Amino acid sequence: MNRIKAIGVVGAGTMGAAIAQHFLMKNLSVTLLDQSEDSIKRGKKTIADSLEEAMKRRIISEEGFDKIMSNLICTTDQSALKDADLVVEAIFEDLTAKQNLFGALEAIVRPDCILASNTSSFLIKDIAKGAAHPERIIGVHYFYHAAKNKLVEIIPGPKTDEALVTDLVNFYGYHGKIPIIVKDAPGFAINRFFVPWLNEAARLLEEGCGSIKFIDDVARKVFGIGMGPFALMNATGVPIAMHAADGLASKLGDFYKPARILVSQVQSGNLWDETDTTVLNNGANDEEKVTSRLLASALGIAAQMVSEGVVDATSNDLGTRAGLRWPMGPFELMNKIGVAKVGTMVKDLFAVWHMPLPEFAFGGGPKFAFGGTDAVTLEWVRAETRGDTGFIIFNLPDRMNALGELVVRQLDECFSKLDQDPDLKRLFILGQGKAFVAGADIKFFLDGIASNDLERIQRFTEFGQKTLTKIQNSQNNICAFVDGLTLGGGLELALACDYRIGTKNTVMAFPETGIGIYPGLGGTQRTGRLIGKGMAKFLVATGQFLDSKKASQYGLLDQVIAPLYDFHDLADISLDKKQAGKIDQSEIEALFADFDGTFTADHPFAKILSRKAPIALAAAMKLIDDGAKMSLEDGLKLELSGLKEIFSTRDAAHGLSSVIEGFKPEFTGE
Repeated sequence: MNRIKAIGVVGAGTMGAAIAQHFLMKNLSVTLLDQSEDSIKRGKKTIADSLEEAMKRRIISEEGFDKIMSNLICTTDQSALKDADLVVEAIFEDLTAKQNLFGALEAIVRPDCILASNTSSFLIKDIAKGAAHPERIIGVHYFYHAAKNKLVEIIPGPKTDEALVTDLVNFYGYHGKIPIIVKDAPGFAINRFFVPWLNEAARLLEEGCGSIKFIDDVARKVFGIGMGPFALMNATGVPIAMHAADGLASKLGDFYKPARILVSQVQSGNLWDETDTTVLNNGANDEEKVTSRLLASALGIAAQMVSEGVVDATSNDLGTRAGLRWPMGPFELMNKIGVAKVGTMVKDLFAVWHMPLPEFAFGGGPKFAFGGTDAVTLEWVRAETRGDTGFIIFNLPDRMNALGELVVRQLDECFSKLDQDPDLKRLFILGQGKAFVAGADIKFFLDGIASNDLERIQRFTEFGQKTLTKIQNSQNNICAFVDGLTLGGGLELALACDYRIGTKNTVMAFPETGIGIYPGLGGTQRTGRLIGKGMAKFLVATGQFLDSKKASQYGLLDQVIAPLYDFHDLADISLDKKQAGKIDQSEIEALFADFDGTFTADHPFAKILSRKAPIALAAAMKLIDDGAKMSLEDGLKLELSGLKEIFSTRDAAHGLSSVIEGFKPEFTGE
């Protein structure tokens, strides 16, 4: 699967240079091509300037800079792309120019070279029209800044080879992007609803429903975002918003047509005045109307896309969070507000434009009961099978696959479904993106503390323990593929499995005592039973971060393999090397065997231990000691019995807040 190594990028402008930079930073060879030497020089300088900024921020070293730039070839000669595995086109938006380019490239590149377009204006089927091999032409739509923004929309044309789609999804995922598959349709997925959202803000201004500042303020509050629509248009270019709306209108109808005030603003050549509090047309600031219209324009079009099969709800939400950096995608936000309530808003707005209510979510489309209300299904954990092997995949890469109520519920459902399949002999649990599971959802804990609803935290943890016990007691072989961050609850999940396989990306730790709590999903019980009581105390007390080598030496990993392009290849891996890398750790074991949370200044780990929450530290050590004398079942109950007490401490609220707010906690033992 690792066949894409040599990359060509055609077009050395802002987007093309950023696309090239992304590949370069992943240690891939890149040939950057444009029509003139001046264009190439500008593109190379754009890349170098961006990398120098990364050096200043210590993201890369000077040596790293030199290595990255050494993999870049700049040229005006198309024949330099003859050995490319993938060519990404990022030239100006002209359909004929793109068609001519792909025609020329087909005569140069190898038969197995993938030809991709970064277009945002044209359908892939139109770009591939007249091509000798349309099956190898596909869309890969990046978002600004392409080297930094995680999202890539993968858009197959009607004749694109399905195997090529899989190749690119695996390729981009392996190299740090978040790919979503989108149907070849106007605006693809994210721009299809984001552009109307911007345009609706302009219409609201034009109609006198609020000032620029007011509309931006309402948008920030309702969507939980840092910049409102007018500020965003200023940042990305007001003309871009107008042209994008115009392009959508030409294919999808008058609702998408740019507002007159947006056209006038572009003609003036000015940015929006984000401080302007003037309400036009003798109107008045109307928060209810602004809220309703902005929600309806974005969420209604998102539902319309799903109804049309352009994208599924889960991928659309993921793309929104990754590409636009909204904290919630349209459907998660819809679930939070209420599907019926949002449906009324959409109906009111769409009626003005004689548009039917989207079938999905509002017109009898797929729904499921969640929390007592109808809600759109979001597949944050999914199950797959291949032959006699099952896979459970966490699908929240932008949130590091954090364990929340819905995630754990879906984990339980997926596991139960696969575990009961008589054709399966083993199951792998894994995470998309940079994490296996990077712990529990900290915001969920903080919300419970803030609302004094510790019972909710208790129920969540009890259910999580039941799910992990179900995994541990399975008759199938269960393996955690911990290719990435495996922290807190993620490590506890891995410990409930029969096997753990890591890679060079693996990082394992119990950070809980450093944020005011203790492991509550079996970490104080299963760890000692696997690697010894003293080692369990050491890991929980210090919160030491372990790479795959250390984790293997300590006995937490059974195998270490190379990262995989396609996780389905796990089906070919033997599970007969249990704790193969474990070596004697008697010195650490002896140092922590009797540790109860108290220590003197001469303790070898005194500096680290002094940063921990004292109540949590002592509680965790006692749980490990007392639990070692009981059955695992009773030890897990013991772990649950102290949850409310630990979450009621000031240290817990302070430590958990430090994760969200990014400050260094200082614990008082209260």
